[in-house]
Parts: sequence; C-alpha cells; structure tokens
Amino acid sequence: MSSLVDRGVIATASELFEARHYPSVVAVCTDALDAEPECVELLVLRARAHIALRRDLDAQADLRDIIRLDPRCGLAYRMLGELAARRDEYDSASIFFREALRLAPDDHEARDWLAIVDASVRPAAVAKLPAPAAAAGRFAATRVPPPQPRAEGQARFGRGTQAPEQPPTQLIAAIPPLPPPPNEIAPRSASTKEPAPFLRIPSPPPVPSPAAPMPRAATPELPGFGEYLVSTGILTRERLRAAQAYQRSMKVQLATAIVTLGLASPQRISWAAVAHQSQLARERQQLQD
Repeated sequence: MSSLVDRGVIATASELFEARHYPSVVAVCTDALDAEPECVELLVLRARAHIALRRDLDAQADLRDIIRLDPRCGLAYRMLGELAARRDEYDSASIFFREALRLAPDDHEARDWLAIVDASVRPAAVAKLPAPAAAAGRFAATRVPPPQPRAEGQARFGRGTQAPEQPPTQLIAAIPPLPPPPNEIAPRSASTKEPAPFLRIPSPPPVPSPAAPMPRAATPELPGFGEYLVSTGILTRERLRAAQAYQRSMKVQLATAIVTLGLASPQRISWAAVAHQSQLARERQQLQD
C-alpha cells in the first residue's frame, strides 16, 4: 500500500470519526490494517472508535499494540487513563494521565482529566477518616419541657395541639337558617310538560382520503457500480474503499453504505444507479449488434 493511499484512508477515517460514524471507522481501519498492521495512526483511530462504542477490551488491545510500536505515544496513555477512569479505577487513571503529560506536556485534555481524577480521589479518601467526636456536640441540646398532667375527663390531643374553642350556645341559636341555594331546582309537578326533544342532525359522511402513491422500487445494483461512481467523479477512490468496508461490515448494499456515511445524497446515488444500468444496457446492445 502506497503512502498516498495511507494518507487518503487516514483522512477518510478521520472524517468519519468527526461525523460520529464509529462502526464505519472501525471497518475502514480494520480493512487498511490488514495490509499494514503496524500503522500507528490507524490503530489510534480504531482505538478511539472502540472507546466511543464502549468496546473497552478491543480498545485496550489496540492501545497495547500502539505502546509496543511507539512507546512515546502520549495519546495512548491518555486513552488508557480514560478507560481506567470509566471503571472508577482512579489510582491507575492518575498514573496513566501523569505519564501522558510527561510524554506530551501540552496535552490539555490529559491535564483536565488528571484534575478530574484527583478531585474524585480526595472525597473518597476523606470519607474513610473517622468523624471527630467534637462535631457531634457542636450544637446545643434543646430541652423539651415535661408534659403537664392531664385533668380527669379532659380530651386527649396530639402534642402541640389544643382543643378548639367552643362557641356559646346562645350565638348558635341566634344564627338564622341559610336559604336554599339559587341553583337548586324545585321538583317538577305532574302538570309540567316535557320539553320537545332536540332534532338530531346526522353527521356528514367521511371524505375518503386519496389513495397513497405506490412507492417506487429501488434500482438494483449491478456489477461495477462502485467503479462507475469513481469514473464519474461522484466518489473518490478512498471514499469508495470506506463505503465498501462499511458494506462488508454491516452487510448492506453499496448505495446504502454511501448514503449512511453521508458520502453522497440518496437522489444522486439513485440517478447514478439508473445511469449505470442504462450504460450497461447500451454496452450489451452494442455487443449483440
């Protein structure tokens, strides 16, 4: 594999990572690493995609290979620290982040991670210390007055409550009865006529909705469709390789892989499939003539 192709594959994988197409990043890097298994940049990209997909064991395997190939790669130690912090192993994470800062002092992300880990370690260490005995007595005790003796025959109430005041009997007798509410309806006498029932207007019949158009069948992909996309300038060779790697990984059609990765619009791929089918038909006709 030439260095030009390597640069193109790395650029494509980086672009897919920025677009958060992490499975396609893994597929592209794996396909390229089959031909060049010691490419550190591809291993770093695949490890980052594994971390984003929460595949910690796969990420650790890639990071071990990176450190074996490049022992001074501070990014690998930083990612190991991220994996350790994800598992709440703050002591190991702190060691990895300090090693990453030793190799790359300008790594601000490693410095921020180290600050977060150190802040998480301190409360855990303080929680193990016994509380001072003086802290338990820093508040003055409040004396509760003893309960007063209850007279015989007196009603018993909850603490903090007292019996409600009873109004005088003379005031209760002087209150006139309330008139009936104005909304109360007098009972209907026998001579009252029943009102005529309302006429029920039938509801109009529902308007039938127009029939939905039949969906168009997808144009089948014919052999050589990927090369046709490259020859017409719709895709570059590196983008085609990325789409083919995603196609093999996800077991989908090439057009679906291209649209999913955002390499071309669905309309453009659909018209390209029609044009490619027409081109093959013309070639077959020329061979028959």
